[in-house]
Amino acid sequence: MNDFAGLSKNLIREKWKLMNWIVGIDILALIVLFIMRLISSGFNTTIDFFFETFVVSVTIVNFVSFIMLSRKNEHIYTSNNYRLIPVTDTTLYISNLFTTFVAFVYLQILEVIIAVILYAIGNFGGIDSSNFTNSNIGAGLTFGVIIFMILVTLVTWSGITLIHFLISWIKGFLPFKSQKFVTFILYLVVIWAASIIFDSATGYVYRLIYTAGYMGAQTLSQFSNAIWITSGIMFVWLVIFSLINIYLMKRWVETIR
Repeated sequence: MNDFAGLSKNLIREKWKLMNWIVGIDILALIVLFIMRLISSGFNTTIDFFFETFVVSVTIVNFVSFIMLSRKNEHIYTSNNYRLIPVTDTTLYISNLFTTFVAFVYLQILEVIIAVILYAIGNFGGIDSSNFTNSNIGAGLTFGVIIFMILVTLVTWSGITLIHFLISWIKGFLPFKSQKFVTFILYLVVIWAASIIFDSATGYVYRLIYTAGYMGAQTLSQFSNAIWITSGIMFVWLVIFSLINIYLMKRWVETIR
């Protein structure tokens, strides 16, 4: 447990710095855009423009952050600095995936704080809080959607790792493994094959569950069940991907930096 905590502390520090840099650049870009808008339109520019621009930038920031965290996540597995630490590969894998997710959550918190500040400054009165409190969506469904989004994020990261590890494993048997064109073709083939297997297996499970009458979208209860069942399927995939990744990391993945 101490090994996990110590390793996670080091990993999260690096990833938090990365998120801070991305948010800082985003804020700087927003300020520059706002100043340019003031120069071109004068003081007729309202805080609404700033807030609306921020909402658009959130999508871009989330996409860039996801890519950057994915890249950082993969580099850890082939880094001498971490692979040579006296911890098990299982501990390294879980800690790396966990801290990557925590860093992404940290980014969402920063974005919410910025949005709240802009909301307060702009005094946006068009949003009625009763729209949320009177919603028919139950707390259980909301919680289920959150769990589903978390699992999808983790499955995506573990899937990216699986693709990279499979490529490393396959290249170990090839005499011309250093050629970039071969690596590119391998990525296309492995991604295509993995997508077929994932879609086929998931679709087969869905058909079984739907035939049994546990899924549907006619009622709120059925929709809630569908969300939780899908979350369960994602959890199973997360476990499968993680077990394969840990095995490949122990047997076939070598450090390259």
